[in-house]
Amino acid sequence: MRNGFRILDTDCHQIEPPSIWAKYIDPEFADRAPAMADIGGGKQAMVVEGMPLTKQDGNYPMDAKEFHDAVVEAMKQHEEARAQGFNAISRLADMEREGVDVQVVYPTVGGQLLGKQFHDTDLLAACCRAYNDWSIDYCSADAAKLLSAAMLPMQSPDHAIEEAKRSSERGAACFYIRPNPVEGRNLYHPGFDRLWAVLAELGKPVCIHDSGSPYLPSFGERMHTHTSGHIIAHPFEAMVAMMSLIWYGVIESNPDLKIVHVEADAGWLPYWLQRMEQHWEFSGNAEHPLLKKRPTEYFKSNFLVACRGDEMTLPAAVELVGEDYITFNTDYPHPDGTWPGGFQALIDQPISEQSKRKIFWDNAAATFGVAE
Repeated sequence: MRNGFRILDTDCHQIEPPSIWAKYIDPEFADRAPAMADIGGGKQAMVVEGMPLTKQDGNYPMDAKEFHDAVVEAMKQHEEARAQGFNAISRLADMEREGVDVQVVYPTVGGQLLGKQFHDTDLLAACCRAYNDWSIDYCSADAAKLLSAAMLPMQSPDHAIEEAKRSSERGAACFYIRPNPVEGRNLYHPGFDRLWAVLAELGKPVCIHDSGSPYLPSFGERMHTHTSGHIIAHPFEAMVAMMSLIWYGVIESNPDLKIVHVEADAGWLPYWLQRMEQHWEFSGNAEHPLLKKRPTEYFKSNFLVACRGDEMTLPAAVELVGEDYITFNTDYPHPDGTWPGGFQALIDQPISEQSKRKIFWDNAAATFGVAE
């Protein structure tokens, strides 16, 4: 608790030790597990199926010296946690110091892994199992405070269904997917219909979160630096994902499906609802027969969007959309996040105490099934 507010941070990350993949993967895949390797030019990178997890050429790169220097500088605040390998003990200590009650924890390397095509989707599924098992074990250090998001191999809907069921039974709190098209399939593709039905039945939220420099299609590809690509990729991909799930009937067909958008800010939310409503006013559900209600109705029944504490547009989003549909994230311990300043920034926002309480805790606690 901080300043009288309970805090549920809906977007935090693992910094996966490179050894976990070989250690946790099924033995039959051990010789092909993701591993650090020399990729030329004196560079080391995590590699699987002979390819680095992040693109090393083309647009939206991650290897500019200026970008690397900015990352190093920003990560200095986490030197103590880094010295401990970002283990659960160091994480819980950071949470205690800053008054954070609960974190939802996503992969870092795992998010990059989901951003590439796989020749062997059995290997991809094994990688997801390995990460999910390791992360659930990690979070068992205090399962009431650390909620593990299970990564799903969307490149293979059948494998994704299997892993959703398996990881949920093992204790995953939610499911992590990227918003990008995979194998030419948008999120509304019929190939995902069974998956959405299973996820709705399991009753745990689906958390949509982009990640940097993917091989998959990304709005970031239009830019020629990682910074500029990152500016547009996360929010634009989130906007398209939300529209897709609403307009193509995924929510209509799965009314119990709960979607949480994280690490994309929330300032775009009033505009995006407005944009969808304008098209509803113009043509109703023309071309979209599964859109039975207004877009905003689907949004308000099924979605949460996470904000940063420092968003100058947050008061407008609260006023125009409502305090019940926004939650909070810091992106701990990533260098472009708002840990720890984001907490006080939200406390200082010119919104009501009730709105702050709902954003910090109530909205997400209800969605993730966190007890008071």
